[in-house]
Amino acid sequence: MKTYGGAARHRPVSSAVRVAQEYARHPAVWRFLLPRQASGPVVLANLDEVTTQNLLQSYPAALVLGQPMADLSGVTRVAIWDGRRSPLRQGSVALLVCDDRDGICAKALAPTLADGGECVAIVRSAQPYCFALFPTPEQLRAVIGTGWPLTYDGSPRRWLGYWLATTRIWGYLSRSGLALRWPNESVVDAVLDQVGATLGGRANLCGLIAGRGLGQFTLRVRCEGRELAVRVAVTPDSARRLRNHQRVLADLSTRRGSAWNSVAFPDVVAAGNADGISWAAERWVKLPVIRASRSWRPSGSGWDALRAIASELAAVAGTGRTDAEWSRRWATGLDAVTPGLVAEVLTGLAPIGAANMTTAWCHGDLWPGNVFLRKPPLPPVVIDWERARPDAPAGLDAVYAELCRVVMHRKCTFGDAAIWIARSAPAELAGAEVGGKPFASWDRSEQQALLLATVIHYATGENEGTQADRWTEGWGAMNIVPLVTAMRGSR
Repeated sequence: MKTYGGAARHRPVSSAVRVAQEYARHPAVWRFLLPRQASGPVVLANLDEVTTQNLLQSYPAALVLGQPMADLSGVTRVAIWDGRRSPLRQGSVALLVCDDRDGICAKALAPTLADGGECVAIVRSAQPYCFALFPTPEQLRAVIGTGWPLTYDGSPRRWLGYWLATTRIWGYLSRSGLALRWPNESVVDAVLDQVGATLGGRANLCGLIAGRGLGQFTLRVRCEGRELAVRVAVTPDSARRLRNHQRVLADLSTRRGSAWNSVAFPDVVAAGNADGISWAAERWVKLPVIRASRSWRPSGSGWDALRAIASELAAVAGTGRTDAEWSRRWATGLDAVTPGLVAEVLTGLAPIGAANMTTAWCHGDLWPGNVFLRKPPLPPVVIDWERARPDAPAGLDAVYAELCRVVMHRKCTFGDAAIWIARSAPAELAGAEVGGKPFASWDRSEQQALLLATVIHYATGENEGTQADRWTEGWGAMNIVPLVTAMRGSR
């Protein structure tokens, strides 16, 4: 295989890429705890740029205070203030959302609240709060309440952090919490009511997490002695993805009944759809965190499990073959991520269609965070099938998993991992069957096309059908552009 030039490890980080990186790890998930509708004007004060932009998704007419004008392109209502003297009329605000870690902002703006108005504040953990923000508001991963913690998210150290966020120790760590009136008329409140009514008991919130997509998140709920993961969708596109998750599970469960050797599926408890909200409750999967951490070392046994999952899906869930139109179907959503590279990407994907590769269902996001390993002979439980596709080259999940292994080991972007794999041809991937034969048996253009197809799915999978914006283009700049550039130089 002809090698690529060096991965773009030292590329200057553009503003779009920086915002995309921040957006990925900080989706302002706690906005789903805020009232769905405010009875009057909404004010966002002293919040960082990414949080402000995300909250404007819920309150597009909000007035933004305290942010430099240059950082708020596209925001129509902005007022600069000194953080001490309120520029607003007293009793005029129905909902105030602010960063009050300085202990000044909320007090300064308190007179502006109308009768019955509500203040939601990010506060220091030493002050009274309802939920812990983990690890910080600037790098938010989860909103945590009593009885969380996440079972596994990368390392024992992070697991310990989640656990500490559920204890009183959190207040002594100079961390942050979210102070708000709870319960209230929020999206989360409505979901808890629906789950409780369906299961015949009171549903209590332990915490919530969200990915990059703003319309979908997961609650950890305790109801009638059961621990549940409740997937919630609040936009048409996120509801479509949730339906895809449910459709895939139903389809795959009929393929071989319960006799899957390498994969087990989530235990679905209940589902519902009301008032513009779709949800599905599954039994929460627990995992011994220390053992899991060892399994996901670069040479750990967890990666073998991922390759086995990819192989079984290819063998059991076949759907057909690629054709000349495959590339255009696979690249759906690319216009919003890399609008200037669509034609070149389609050319790069063309060898897959020309080779008439076998196709099968792929999980589409097969990384350690979605796989719960269990003691043999029990197969691992695989969650989060929202991004599954029936038209993937059979076994493409093996390519995705290897990219994730390289990303975690080399601490690089997904696109740079693809460049490194193309240059080094790791043995872990060479023997994996993709598209009907071992990856190493395909020629250089076909291998490049398979890597490109995997990176495209990663970069566009959570686009939710939106138009091009700073964040989606930033994801393209981080992941697709470097790979396409490297492929261009290898021809």
